[in-house]
Amino acid sequence: METFFMWLILLIWNGSEPKTIINVFQRQKTFWHLMSFAMIISRMLLIFFSLNLFGGIVPIANANNFWKTLNSPTTSTLRNCVFTDRLNGWAAGDDGVIIHTSDGGNTFVIQANPVNYYINDIFFLNNRLGWVVSNEFLPGGSTIITTTNGGTNWVAERFPDTTILFRTVHFLDSLNGYLAGYGGAISKTTNGGINWISAEVDTSEFSGMPINRIAFINNEIGFACGGFIDVAGVIWKTTNSGFNWYADDFSPEPFYDLFIRNQTKIISVGGDFEYGVMTCKSSNAGLNWLYENVGLFGQAYSIDFRTPSEIWMPLGYAESWALSLDTGATWTSVATVHNANIYSVDFVDSLNGWAVGAGGVILKYDPTMVNIESQLSVNNSPSFAIWNYPNPFNPKTSVNIKLTEPGVVEIIVYDITGREIAILSDNRFFQAGTHSFKFDGSNISGGIYFYRFAFNPTSGNKPSVLTKRMALIK
Repeated sequence: METFFMWLILLIWNGSEPKTIINVFQRQKTFWHLMSFAMIISRMLLIFFSLNLFGGIVPIANANNFWKTLNSPTTSTLRNCVFTDRLNGWAAGDDGVIIHTSDGGNTFVIQANPVNYYINDIFFLNNRLGWVVSNEFLPGGSTIITTTNGGTNWVAERFPDTTILFRTVHFLDSLNGYLAGYGGAISKTTNGGINWISAEVDTSEFSGMPINRIAFINNEIGFACGGFIDVAGVIWKTTNSGFNWYADDFSPEPFYDLFIRNQTKIISVGGDFEYGVMTCKSSNAGLNWLYENVGLFGQAYSIDFRTPSEIWMPLGYAESWALSLDTGATWTSVATVHNANIYSVDFVDSLNGWAVGAGGVILKYDPTMVNIESQLSVNNSPSFAIWNYPNPFNPKTSVNIKLTEPGVVEIIVYDITGREIAILSDNRFFQAGTHSFKFDGSNISGGIYFYRFAFNPTSGNKPSVLTKRMALIK
C-alpha cells in the first residue's frame, strides 16, 4: 500500500515541472514533505487493517510485572515525556496538551499554554527551562513555546520561516539549542532562541529526509536521526557545534530516537510495520555503525537505559516493549500494561522511570515487582529474523537472515505475478547466526518483487514461512 502512494507521488512530482539545477534542491525538501504525508496515511491504513485481520500481536512476556498505571488528567495521546529528577516531569502530545508532575507522578496537572494543536516534542534542561515545538497543519510553519518557570507560564512564538516544519528540539545549555525536522532542516541558536541560524547540511540524496531526534556527545559533536519509510534510515553528524552537518543512510527504515551512552557509544532505533524493530550502534563516536534487525514486531519510537545493561524501547501500535538485558545484544518482546500503545519512555535512574502513550496513558516503573530476569528466563526468543537491504535497491540487494537455532532454509524470489525469479537458498542447512544472500536484479525490469522464506528448525520446533516484498527501482 505504501508503495502505491510512493509511486503516485513520484509520478505527480516528476511530471509537475522540468527538473533544473536551480529548483532541484528546493523541490527536494517539498518532495519529502509530500512523501511524509502520503506515507503517514498509508501506514495508518495498513496498521488498522493488519491489526484487525490478525487480532494483534501477542508478546512473550508481560509488563504488568514491571509497570503500573498512573492517573492521567487527559485522554489526548501523549507523544513525549521528559523528567529532570525523580519528582519533576512533563509530557506533551495531541491537542496542545502539556502535563506536569512535581511528586513523581502521584498527581499530574494540565499546564495552560498558547497552542491547541499537535505538539511534536518537549525538552527540559532543568526544572525551570523548557521548550516545546508544535506544528499546526494549516497555515503551516512551526511554533516554539518556551518557559522559564517550569511551565507555570508558557510563551509562544512562530518560527520566522513558515515553510519549515520542525519535529524535535534540544538544548545544551540556556543559550545553545537546536531545532530539526522535515526536509532535513536544522537551525541553531546561541542566545536562548532569540535568533536562529540555519545550519549548513550537505546536499546528499539522504540529507533532505525528515529528522526525528537530535542529541550531542559534547558541545562540538552531535547526531540527528530520521529517514523515510521504505527508503532509508539516516544519521546526521556534526563536529563543529552544529554549524555543519553530514548525512548518510544506515538502514532501510527510519530511525525515531537515539541514545548517547558515553563519549563513544551511541544507539539509534526505529523500524516500520513490515520489517519490525531496528537498531544501529556505534562504538567509536559515529565513525562506523552496525545495523541490526532485532526480529520483533513494531517500531521503536523511543529508547532509554534503566541500568547500564537494561534497555527499554516502546513499540507503539504493537502494544509491547522491546527489552534487552545485555546492552542490546538480544531483545525480548514484553506486553504493555492493558495493551497500551506507548510512544515515549524516560528513566532518571534505575528505580524511577515513566512512559506515556495513546489515550493519555501514563505508566511508572515499579521496582518492587517481580525480578525481570527471572520472569523472562522461561521465554524463548523468536527463532529467526529476515530482512533485505537496501530496499528499494538498484540493481543489487542482500537478503539477510538471523537464526537463533540451526535449521533448513529455503529462499525464493518471485515477481508480482507469482513467477519464480531466483532461488537464493535451496533447502540448505545453516547453523545459528547471521547469513546473507545476494540478489542481482540487473537482468530484470524495475518493480515490486517478493521473497519467500521457509525455515525448518532441526530442533523439532514448528516450521515457519514468511513472505516479504522489495522494490527494484530503475
